[in-house]
Amino acid sequence: MSARFPPGRVDADLVFPDLRERTLHGVLLEISERLAAAGVVRDAAELAERLSKRERDGCTGMGGGIAFPHCRMDGLPGVVAAVGLSHAGVDFGAADGKPITVLFVLLSPRDEPALHLQALAWLTRLARTPGLIEELRRAVSKEDAARALREAENGSSAAATA
Repeated sequence: MSARFPPGRVDADLVFPDLRERTLHGVLLEISERLAAAGVVRDAAELAERLSKRERDGCTGMGGGIAFPHCRMDGLPGVVAAVGLSHAGVDFGAADGKPITVLFVLLSPRDEPALHLQALAWLTRLARTPGLIEELRRAVSKEDAARALREAENGSSAAATA
């Protein structure tokens, strides 16, 4: 069974504009708990451990205050993309030393590694949409952040098909 790709968009219910945790493990657990509450995963602790292990294997902080925590898991029907915003910032140990304020989280089915790489490339391209990161950092509500993402996704889709 092949999961749907591209995912199309970040579900507005999976935009978390108010992350409160200030440590790496804390913020990954907070996001995991929110994804479990949204019905994306069953076990928040397992997801938090998988995301934490990925960070131990190599920091997903890409510089400029942006990180792409990601992992593959059993039981996912397809790619899941979420966005978390931390106004205080979280130390991910990024090479540039800047605290992470924008987290693009990606989960993919464990048995589809190629899909995971495609989805990660899609999410990275989305994050590079001019003005998106600034709009996300200015977002004061879930609606503001979701709107900025929709506009970027629509622009990315149009550019990809042009």
